[in-house]
Amino acid sequence: MSSKMMGFDEFPQIARTETARAIYLIDVDTCEIVYMNKSAKDMLQLAYEDDSYCGKKCYTVLQGLNSKCRFCRNNLLTTERMFVEEIYQPSVQRYLQVKSILFNYMGRRLRFEILYNFKEEELEQQKKYLDQKLEQIRWVDNLTGLYNREKYSSLLKDIEIKKIRHIGIVDMDINGLRNINATKGYHSGDRVLIRIAALIKSVFGVNSFRVGSDEFVSLALNMDKADFEAKVAALKAKFSAETDFRVSVGSLWSDNCRDIYKKVSQANAVMEATKSFGYKNLTADYNHKAESAHRLLAEIAEGRFKVYLQPKINLQTGLIEGAEALVRKIDDQGVIIAPDNFIPGYEENGLINYIDIFVLKAVCRMLKDWRERGGRVFKMSVNVSRVTLIAEDTIKNSVAICKKYGIDPCLIDVEITESFGLLEKELLVDLIKRMHEAGFSISMDDFGTSFSNLELLSQVHFDTVKFDKSLTDSIVDNPKTQILFKAAVSMCREFGDTLTLAEGIENKEQLKVLQKLGCQLGQGYYFARPLPEDEFWERYVKK
Repeated sequence: MSSKMMGFDEFPQIARTETARAIYLIDVDTCEIVYMNKSAKDMLQLAYEDDSYCGKKCYTVLQGLNSKCRFCRNNLLTTERMFVEEIYQPSVQRYLQVKSILFNYMGRRLRFEILYNFKEEELEQQKKYLDQKLEQIRWVDNLTGLYNREKYSSLLKDIEIKKIRHIGIVDMDINGLRNINATKGYHSGDRVLIRIAALIKSVFGVNSFRVGSDEFVSLALNMDKADFEAKVAALKAKFSAETDFRVSVGSLWSDNCRDIYKKVSQANAVMEATKSFGYKNLTADYNHKAESAHRLLAEIAEGRFKVYLQPKINLQTGLIEGAEALVRKIDDQGVIIAPDNFIPGYEENGLINYIDIFVLKAVCRMLKDWRERGGRVFKMSVNVSRVTLIAEDTIKNSVAICKKYGIDPCLIDVEITESFGLLEKELLVDLIKRMHEAGFSISMDDFGTSFSNLELLSQVHFDTVKFDKSLTDSIVDNPKTQILFKAAVSMCREFGDTLTLAEGIENKEQLKVLQKLGCQLGQGYYFARPLPEDEFWERYVKK
């Protein structure tokens, strides 16, 4: 079509030479239809037999709308070349290809359009293309190009049904994305998200998802453990090489897909535990947990937390064989706060790891000091929360703390509670195995408070089983408690080298019954209350 000026009466003659094509003419400034040939009306299945459509708005005749189409491209038309697009036509309920060019007539800018109907194979391709676009809109995150949370949820449902032999789950979260957005702008935050998505996809491929504003998940299906762990390590290395952001990673591998949602939850818990160690490095202004972490670390530095020691006594010899480290907090008036009044709060907000690490450092410092002063050195127990132990690199960092003070990890006993029984078997067994390999001994605390204790004992090896105070309280007068206690002691002996310890011994009668039942160790007020470091030194360490 030439862009030269032409008489309007000439146009129908041109149209008649294009009988195989559907043509119409629109004024781009008024959106009024100027001309439409029979082929166009037939293709669009319009009822107009005469020229009564002339002067009507194109968006009304062609789209059934009362206002200008949102997809209108009149502003893109030129007199130099054809503009090609695909437009959905409601009258035929399908897309048609439209070629348009602009020409001028007596001061009016007119849009010359040619309609093309797709062939059957073209329609099939078009349908396939539209299905792909719809799937992309439904399943794909627009910013990163990864699958979105809806796709992730759908795949988890499929995993429950399909027979997947092995599964590896990687849960990832950006540390301080809110801070990046606030200080550098959302465009910087978007670049970080896009970069992280690219790194994740380069290692774990298509089964990678953006499940939250700053959270990602990758699933490795039917991948053996060694390959999965190698990929996790590779991804961590890629993250570590970046300078503009940090990512917390939690991973879990399982040899089955039962309780898939529990497995997903535990991978997330590992990630959250790992992330909690990074709060101290975040700007407190943009993260309330970071603010709480900074406040807690300041209180630790100010000496607001103290470690008390309660001796563990050999019930046959009456000699000390170790001690348990117990943390106490000092309030603004110098009053000691019991752990039950502050530990649960730190566990709930994910900051208990800072307390656990503080206690471990304090114990290592004490052992180093006692050794240098010529005192006795014996095994010390520290309580470690589930949140702390499952975090990535906790074991490695604990070994590093021992090495800093020159303390052999074999002098540190890690006490865990029955809450660890809520962990996936593979994760729990792997944690205990790696703790033992690092040289630490493991004690099960609060035995007898839950049926899960027995399941724990059947899954992993414990160096010591600590019987809960509730059993000790009734050991003298309750024959059934004595039977249960005796059976548990016998069971631990059958394990080979698992020691038994009774907590909460408060009188001589309890001690005698426990000795008779064969319990090896004990602690409680009958021997000593938890003591400050200096008093413990005088009574038990100083030679």
